[in-house]
Amino acid sequence: MTFTPSRQKIRANRKAPASRLSRSQYAKVAVKDKGIDHQILSLHQAMAKKCLEQPCLFNHVIERIERRYQAKQMRYGAYLTWLAILDLRDSPELFLDALLEKSVKMRNLRRATVFTQILSEEERVDIMSKLNSQAEQD
Repeated sequence: MTFTPSRQKIRANRKAPASRLSRSQYAKVAVKDKGIDHQILSLHQAMAKKCLEQPCLFNHVIERIERRYQAKQMRYGAYLTWLAILDLRDSPELFLDALLEKSVKMRNLRRATVFTQILSEEERVDIMSKLNSQAEQD
């Protein structure tokens, strides 16, 4: 006769799958990444503002999303998330809230942004220099 542990003991010894980990475990970000995420967030604020001022830019963003998805450069979840965010463009406050959300998922999506070629190089450099001057003052 062999001893088999109960199902409860087996379950207790298993590690929780990643999907069951608490949100705080995902929210931990390295200190060096906080600065980068702040820069990316600031750039997205400026890109969103420019897109809201010039709505024709949204068409370029949608085309970019479709191109990346068709080329298998974007997963289906990211594809749906970006399209859902762009669907909110008619209500600017909701659009900005969704785009600038400080969740881990949105941080990762912003790092592989679809809002490329929205800002000119001069606009981008201006934003980055303002951030650098703020960092020096702190």
